[in-house]
Amino acid sequence: MTPPASVPRTDPSTRDRILEAALELFLTKGDGDVTMRQIATAVGLTPMAIYRHFDDKADLQLAILNSGYRLFAGYLDRPSTGSALDALRAMAGGFTDFAVDKSSYFELIFLSGRTMNGLKNRDSVQAVAQPTFDMLVERVAACQQAGELPGDDPKAVAADILATAVGHAALHISGLFVRTPTAAKRAMRSALTRHIELIAGSRPDTAGA
Repeated sequence: MTPPASVPRTDPSTRDRILEAALELFLTKGDGDVTMRQIATAVGLTPMAIYRHFDDKADLQLAILNSGYRLFAGYLDRPSTGSALDALRAMAGGFTDFAVDKSSYFELIFLSGRTMNGLKNRDSVQAVAQPTFDMLVERVAACQQAGELPGDDPKAVAADILATAVGHAALHISGLFVRTPTAAKRAMRSALTRHIELIAGSRPDTAGA
């Protein structure tokens, strides 16, 4: 039985180098045009040596997803001592920081439709992706329970916020706006905060104010 990809089975430094090289190759070429031999060569390993670290290409791809989502979760999990809405804003700031600091992983998770086609078991992909969305849903639900956001379906509101966040980050990554990383984070955080405030302002008790 293959151990979970989140548990390193070999030298972490070598494993991380493989993940980084594979990620760049998958993003630039698509998974269909990348072989395990090419990845091994990029890292300076013999073709067979890479199989000491990963069982096969699908195992490697799932490990990349695990790595990306672990990083993403770490950025999202930002404490806040204020209101539930303040905690949601803090999470939004974590999202924008991730999009800029870890743009390759952001592209893998949200923008690249041809990078993980080799993973035929989509349930495994869903299992890796779901926890970070659940984190957002929980913070939205807390805002709704506190009366700071409207609605009774936190998943729908969370999906709306996520779609807005991904859209603004995609504009930055596309190069449409030439900004420094600091300026990009500030602009995206401002846009996402405005969107959250618009949702908050649509509460029935404030709609007629």
